[in-house]
Amino acid sequence: MNLQHLFDLECHRPLAVLAVRDGHERAQLAPALEAGIGLIEVRIDEFGECGISVVRSYLESFSGLPLLGTIRAAREGGGWKDSEAARLALYEAIIPHVDLIDIELSATEILDEVVELAHAAGRRVIGSYHDFEATPEDGRLEALLAGAAQCQADLFKVAAKCNTPGDLRRLAAFTACHSGEFPLAVMGMGPYGALSRIFFGALGSRLTYTFLGRPTAPGQIACDETLALLSRFYPAG
Repeated sequence: MNLQHLFDLECHRPLAVLAVRDGHERAQLAPALEAGIGLIEVRIDEFGECGISVVRSYLESFSGLPLLGTIRAAREGGGWKDSEAARLALYEAIIPHVDLIDIELSATEILDEVVELAHAAGRRVIGSYHDFEATPEDGRLEALLAGAAQCQADLFKVAAKCNTPGDLRRLAAFTACHSGEFPLAVMGMGPYGALSRIFFGALGSRLTYTFLGRPTAPGQIACDETLALLSRFYPAG
């Protein structure tokens, strides 16, 4: 799957990412893919069973679809509570079966090795940061972006709780300032952050996340509504 346009330093319609868990089957995703979903994020950290053979089998059932593999640690809002050694082994197992992987910049124990494994297999890496309580100050956002570049991530994702309209404006300013320098996916969480899910694409944010069933983060907009809004405000596709 060619997702090179995600990493071009130009503004595009944001790619809609549909987050799924192990309860979703391929047939359920067909309507969303036909309607405009561009990437399936498989949230492996939220699987009921994370054994390597089980996860591989699930990913193989989605063979040929554009896949993002995520094993989010609990400290950043995910469901992974096992060791980092076990998470590294699972990343190594899934990399051949996905197009991209997502790993938190805070995963310092395994980050460099996961990036190296992904790049060696010709896969791209999203270096991510999540704060479910607040929006980082400008200096912290700058430091996180520098960290993503330093670890050789291909795209920097930041998802932060927007408690005020000012928080949303800070994320917007960061996106507009840096999207021409480094591929970004920036989104606000919570009621004040919902606006970012659609309109930050106009500032250069490459991805927007959506869901079927229940959201994976506060402020996400359901799949049908997300695709309708993207079609309305980015008519060129």
